[in-house]
Amino acid sequence: MESQKDINKLAEALGMVTARLVESVSRSNQLAGGLTPQLQELFDRWLSIISNELLKSKDSEGKINVEEASNRIGIDSSSIICLLQYLHRQGLIEIKEVTVGPGSGTDTEVCECLKKG
Repeated sequence: MESQKDINKLAEALGMVTARLVESVSRSNQLAGGLTPQLQELFDRWLSIISNELLKSKDSEGKINVEEASNRIGIDSSSIICLLQYLHRQGLIEIKEVTVGPGSGTDTEVCECLKKG
């Protein structure tokens, strides 16, 4: 049976998750509501530039080392993977193979504020 301390800790963690979700939804709504054609064009240009830089990371066999590309371009590896998915969905590349290794044991998508406790 869980102690009151455990229940309070769980409630606090759930509260932080909820706050983060509300913040994320609010930010998305603000960005979507204020997205002018000019801002959309600037974002599309940025995406194109970053995509071209990522594609320069291909070796002679067409392979991209996610970690090396991340370090070279200056965006995290999760963003590199999302960008590769975007390019694949656009029909600009075809992802034919994925190589995985052991993880670090931490969820890189979780905000540091949620890891406290």
